[in-house]
Amino acid sequence: MEELLNNTFDKIRKPKILTKYVDDIFAILKKSDVAETLKTLNSFNNYIQFTKEEEYDGKLPYLDSVVYRHGNQLKIDWYQKSTASGRLINFYSKHHKRVITNTATNFIRRVFSISDPDFHPDNERKIKAILRANDFPNWTINSLLGKAKERLGKIIDGEQPTKGKIYKSLTYIQGFSERFGKSNLYDKDKYHLALKTGKTVNELFSKTKCKIKNEEKSNVVYKIRCNGDKSNICPMAYIGTTMTKLKTRLSAHKSDQKANNRPIEQKTALAAHCALTGHKPNLNDVDILAQENNYRRRFTLEMLHIIDLPPDERMNFKKDIESCAKVYRHTVNKHSRREHLVANRQ
Repeated sequence: MEELLNNTFDKIRKPKILTKYVDDIFAILKKSDVAETLKTLNSFNNYIQFTKEEEYDGKLPYLDSVVYRHGNQLKIDWYQKSTASGRLINFYSKHHKRVITNTATNFIRRVFSISDPDFHPDNERKIKAILRANDFPNWTINSLLGKAKERLGKIIDGEQPTKGKIYKSLTYIQGFSERFGKSNLYDKDKYHLALKTGKTVNELFSKTKCKIKNEEKSNVVYKIRCNGDKSNICPMAYIGTTMTKLKTRLSAHKSDQKANNRPIEQKTALAAHCALTGHKPNLNDVDILAQENNYRRRFTLEMLHIIDLPPDERMNFKKDIESCAKVYRHTVNKHSRREHLVANRQ
């Protein structure tokens, strides 16, 4: 959007006002220039096409506000689309009452801060109707409105808000959290409790998506064991990584094995091992060790898992771990030795 405006602004008659939020543009320009301005904006890129909404009856909606023309002045009022549900957090929902009242308070402050004082009486009636629909008692609504008006008056008078407290997040436990908040176990002048609910949508609903099969997963670090041959069991394993689906990478491993005319040094460590020993890899039971979309992190995870394998079970080439910092190698090797000792004791 910035590039679009920078490249088209000099081609249009400059409007008196032009402002934007993401892909919404508000502009004041002559009626005779509207069509040409729209054409110029739409000529920048065929995939970025604007539609226009012109002033009607002295007003024009913009985001969650509506701009009114009052003579030579513009006044802004809070605006809700006809499809708005008006749903806030219900007053009797399982949250700490401070969370519930803060949600309503922020809603009230937003409506008042957006709208011109001339529209406050009408907006106050709308606020009351929305809060009642969310089961807020009348005395709570009147209290919240009174505090919001008092704060707004202080801001208009130029008073500086008090210094904010440090917020600490805690899970809300009904009954206990209220007592803890009134106790002297923490410095109330310095800290403020931000209580969150432990009941999330994820807990209430079961997994609706089907589990993705391992071979359909991408951006993974995987482990392939060697099946050995008919007479010998081979303990060797190969660690690899791929950004494509695992089944696609396994197909590439199969093709690499079948390429008998390819030199050993051009094969993967897995194919080289099988070519030299006559063994076959177990491509039907591949372990996924990690899944990571970021390439650098996934590459580092691959090297760490290779280092974690005992050297006599490691099929990968030495070059596969050359980029791994020594501090990581020391930590992983120390951990592996400790695990080995514990296993032997058992």
